Amino acid sequence: MLTKLLHNHRLAQGPPTFSLASMSDTNCDNAPGSSESPEQPMNEKSNTGTDMKFDMDPSTGRKVPHKKANEAYLVHQRWLEKQARIEKRKQYRRENRPLSPELQEDEKPDFSPLANFLFSMVLAALFSIVIFLLSGLFIQGDPLWGYRGKWTNWHRYIPRPMVEFTPEILSGFDGSNPKLPVLLSIRGTVFDVSEGYLYYGPGGPYHMFAGRDASRAYVTGCFETHLTHDVRGLSAGELKVLQGWYEFYADHKSYFKVGSLKVPPIDPSTPIPEPCDKAVSQKP
Repeated sequence: MLTKLLHNHRLAQGPPTFSLASMSDTNCDNAPGSSESPEQPMNEKSNTGTDMKFDMDPSTGRKVPHKKANEAYLVHQRWLEKQARIEKRKQYRRENRPLSPELQEDEKPDFSPLANFLFSMVLAALFSIVIFLLSGLFIQGDPLWGYRGKWTNWHRYIPRPMVEFTPEILSGFDGSNPKLPVLLSIRGTVFDVSEGYLYYGPGGPYHMFAGRDASRAYVTGCFETHLTHDVRGLSAGELKVLQGWYEFYADHKSYFKVGSLKVPPIDPSTPIPEPCDKAVSQKP
């Protein structure tokens, strides 16, 4: 009869509730050697003397033994707490109330829509560049698809002070001194053509252009009498050809600009250079 009454009493109380802390306490109480004395503080060292790891149960605020079976529950509890803090921060901001240190501890900066858009565009651009390079590498064997021009000239990306040369100083950079770079001038702009030493150095087919401004000879082909910067008398078409040679050096994959040439003014009373009979058409 007494057993039946106890059974009915337990049914009336409903199913028991558990938490990680209560489960841990129950396991400790039912362990062999445990006593029914008042609860003692949990010893954080096992009988073997090794340190035990504990986790904090957010639902009770008590420490529980670190077990793999408890990790999913603890992660979910921490996520719930974080979401609650986020909602509370939003509510405080709507009410213009200051945030407590507890609410600020895991707050991340809230970027504006414009900042998020710009960041997305940068990522998309980088992703497109990577796809472009990889496609060229696998399809053509060259990540740049065979392109070699001014944008692949690494000298363009190194900031350097521009130098102003005089004709006397520039003449020393004609390749005669192997310790100095080979320079030439066209339309008053000085370019370093050292990568083309075989062409512009001593003995090269275009050595006459090195160390001077021979803009007129680029158009007329008179490599003996027109090695001068005097372009008086040239037609609009010839000046356009000269501009093409300037762009050839400016956009070259190896040559690069290093400064300017301070040329003396031309006396308008002096005669324009006469056309030559041995004009040569060739690429400098």
